[in-house]
Amino acid sequence: MKIKNLILTLILAIFYPFSLLQKVKKNKITFISLESSSLTRDFKIINKALIKADKYDLTYHLFDYTPGLKNQVIYIIKCIQQLFAINQSHLVLLDFNNFVVSKFKRKHGVTVLQLWHATGAIKKFGNSVPRDYKIKNYDYTIVNSEFFVDDFSKAFNIKKENVKITGIPETDKLFNHQRINNNSNYLKEKYPQLSNKIVVTYAPTFRGRFGTGFQELDIDLDFIQQTLGDDYIIIYKPHPLIVHSKYEHNKNIIYMPHESIKKVFAVTSMLVSDYSAIVYDYMVSEKRIIAFVPDLDDYAKTPGILFDYEKEFPGVITKTNQELVDAIRFIDPDRDKQIKLYDRVFKYKDGKSTDRVVKLIQDIMVGEL
Repeated sequence: MKIKNLILTLILAIFYPFSLLQKVKKNKITFISLESSSLTRDFKIINKALIKADKYDLTYHLFDYTPGLKNQVIYIIKCIQQLFAINQSHLVLLDFNNFVVSKFKRKHGVTVLQLWHATGAIKKFGNSVPRDYKIKNYDYTIVNSEFFVDDFSKAFNIKKENVKITGIPETDKLFNHQRINNNSNYLKEKYPQLSNKIVVTYAPTFRGRFGTGFQELDIDLDFIQQTLGDDYIIIYKPHPLIVHSKYEHNKNIIYMPHESIKKVFAVTSMLVSDYSAIVYDYMVSEKRIIAFVPDLDDYAKTPGILFDYEKEFPGVITKTNQELVDAIRFIDPDRDKQIKLYDRVFKYKDGKSTDRVVKLIQDIMVGEL
């Protein structure tokens, strides 16, 4: 990856002086993503709010990055386009780490706001883990509570005072009870086999990294479903970065790659996850959470975990398929531990985080920050 990054840096360096010849447009906001070719999650929510405000020139540079020679070439082209877009924009919004921003100083008058693609983090990320390039040149980021300020400051190389506690726009959906009911009705109509079942949703994070590819964790969902019996049904919600799964056509489970996790939560009786930040989101429901982490010892070393996982995870920790079955069937949750972490993770429980983020953007655009 270092050689690829060097080549990309040299190519971008050719175009960089020309990008500086542009004028910064005072009302221009640019969305840049490497996770999706369309607006999703916080980007989608914020874009809708900014369109409604009808004050800004909104532009989009969205790319679904996957390994492969063809995509590497496309990625280079996209980075060149980003270079010019960044130096035209008063505000640049990111939802993932960005090579162009980190490698090339932008023009005076350009501000970068990182809208990280999760409610928080359990695993180490950004500059807190070994990287091919150092993340820098970000101005602001948002978090859900004081609990995340130090870690996000280190990860993005941002001053602590520029880590803004606004809440995360996506979490507004978790406090909208009418939306939850609608989502539940929608999924039960689409998947009638969910009716009258104890729904266990398995939603892990990915293993691997950009450049080398992503893999799913080895788990025997067939064994788990058969052992649990007919009273239970398993939904497998893979991480968006998992392109091919061995469970994609498995008839014993409901494979749901395309439904949003917030919709899936609406029908979920208990969540099985690992180091994914969706654990924080699911705590809002006050339902059971179980960890399936056969690789905990290794994962705690690389990439690392941001807190004492075995003491603070808000549910039972399992490492084998049989332990997971037993936890699902027999072990009651530790409600005190779950409530304690929930209160630390969520400063706001009012469903108005979108309003606070839009206010932050407006303040940046008029120079009040």
